[in-house]
Amino acid sequence: MKSPLIMVIAFLLATTVHAQIKIPLKANNSGLRNDLQKVVEAYPHQFQEIRGNEVATNPQSVEYASLVKPAGAQEATIIKYSSGTKPVYSWQSVLMTTEDYEEAAKKYKSVFNQLKGMNITYVVDKYTLRGKYEEASEEVGFSTSVLTPAYPPAALKKLKVEVSIQFEFPEWKVSVAVFEKEKEDEDQYGEDAE
Repeated sequence: MKSPLIMVIAFLLATTVHAQIKIPLKANNSGLRNDLQKVVEAYPHQFQEIRGNEVATNPQSVEYASLVKPAGAQEATIIKYSSGTKPVYSWQSVLMTTEDYEEAAKKYKSVFNQLKGMNITYVVDKYTLRGKYEEASEEVGFSTSVLTPAYPPAALKKLKVEVSIQFEFPEWKVSVAVFEKEKEDEDQYGEDAE
C-alpha cells in the first residue's frame, strides 16, 4: 500500500517542480544593471579587465572588443583615445537599431529608468547613479541623458554614464556609454541633478 502512495506523491512533486520551471518570469531588468556594474568596476583601471582584442586602429584612437556585452546588444566596444599625457578610455554599447522612432524612444527612456537610481559598487562602498532625463526628440534627431554617481570618491569623480538616442539614416540607434568627462562639464549635471 505504501508503494503506490509514495509513487503518487513523487509524481505530484515532480509535476509541481516541472511546472514551476516552466512558469514565465517577469522581465528581468537587472541584466543591464549587472553588466554596467562590471563596466563601472573596470572603469578606474581603463577597462583593462574587460578589454578584448583590438578591432580597429585610427590615428587618434584604438578600438577594442568589449568582453562585457549587454544581453541583446548589437555591439560593445572600448575605445582608447590619444590625449596629451595619458590615454582616455570609453566603453559603449549599441542596445538597439530600428527604423521605428517610437520604439527607439521607448527603449531610450526604459534604459535611462533602469539605470537611474542604480547603486554602483566601488571597492566596498555603493554610489547611486543620478541624472536628468532629456526627452527624446524626433525633430532634433538625437537626445542624451547623463548619469553620474552621487558623492563619488576620487576614482569615480569624472565617471559619466550616458544613454543616447540618435538618428543615423535610415535608422535610430539607442546606446549606453561609460566614459571620463573633464570637470568643466560637471556644472551641467551637478549635485542637484535628479
